[in-house]
Amino acid sequence: MHRLAKIHLMLKKIICLASLGMAPLSAHWIKPSATPALSGNDGKLMVAVFRTDGVVVPFALFANQKWTNPWHNPQPDDQADETATIADLPKPWYQSFVKTPAEWYLLSPARGELTVRVSKNVQVCSHCQKVWGLLSDYPNATPAGRNECVTTVGVALNEKKPSRAMERLTSASPDWKQLLILIAPHFESAEIAALTHEGASLYASQIPSAQDRAKMPLSMQKIYRNQLTDDGQALFYFEASREYQKPANANDPSCEDISLFGGWALREAQGKLVLLDSQLAPTDCDRKQVGLGFPFAILTLDGKTFVIVEEDHYEGESYIVLEIGKDGVHRVLATYAGSC
Repeated sequence: MHRLAKIHLMLKKIICLASLGMAPLSAHWIKPSATPALSGNDGKLMVAVFRTDGVVVPFALFANQKWTNPWHNPQPDDQADETATIADLPKPWYQSFVKTPAEWYLLSPARGELTVRVSKNVQVCSHCQKVWGLLSDYPNATPAGRNECVTTVGVALNEKKPSRAMERLTSASPDWKQLLILIAPHFESAEIAALTHEGASLYASQIPSAQDRAKMPLSMQKIYRNQLTDDGQALFYFEASREYQKPANANDPSCEDISLFGGWALREAQGKLVLLDSQLAPTDCDRKQVGLGFPFAILTLDGKTFVIVEEDHYEGESYIVLEIGKDGVHRVLATYAGSC
């Protein structure tokens, strides 16, 4: 089993999904984009992550209204939910779907939108493993140092399709405070529910009582926003946390316990904020038990809304396709990259 697959199975045991008690989402659902959606007959769309070294790393294919990892052939001894990985493949899996040279279209929260040309296949570092990618003519590429890997900064598409880069907000944004007010009561109920799980018994024994915790501040860690329509409708991804000092007799008492709360919210055209989906995970300062999300872009394909997200884990990373639907947020495809 892939290293990150073991982490994924462990997370299933310790992460408690928040019970939101929400009304049906149909009353405030995302309005269709004015841009025409991709038709299922328009061909195959290749999706990749884009790195600071200018390398485009394909990880998924959208064709016939489905997301797939075309190279993935589960073996008889694999776990039922074994996830595909692009790490250490013997050859580039995408060669039969794309040609070189060719144009790719980049979307990055930090660097905007631009077009690059890819020229050849290269094998590059991804944590302790290797992945295949396409070398581009990106003008601001920063090569990896010796024995170092680089970070991912966005998403790349092999065809120009309806898509929008996410925007990372700062604490100066009015949405920062408004989202914090929205999620605070949901955090409290989600934390109480998470502490009843058998996998969180040690964590629960180390943190203050519910009464004392309620007096402690909830801190917003990051917010990403996508302005969906001109009338003010917007989609948000957030991560917030509350920290607790471990008792002196705990293992590594200097490493604070952390309740990490992440999820998605929608601002309606009328200005009302609504929580779409959230989850809370008990962890500590090294965050070994959780994956941190970095949403890069929204795609509108076949009338559906998808978000491409990178999840960074303690010793690896994965690339996630989420569908934002009327009944919540769903993982459609997960692809592991390298790990250690």
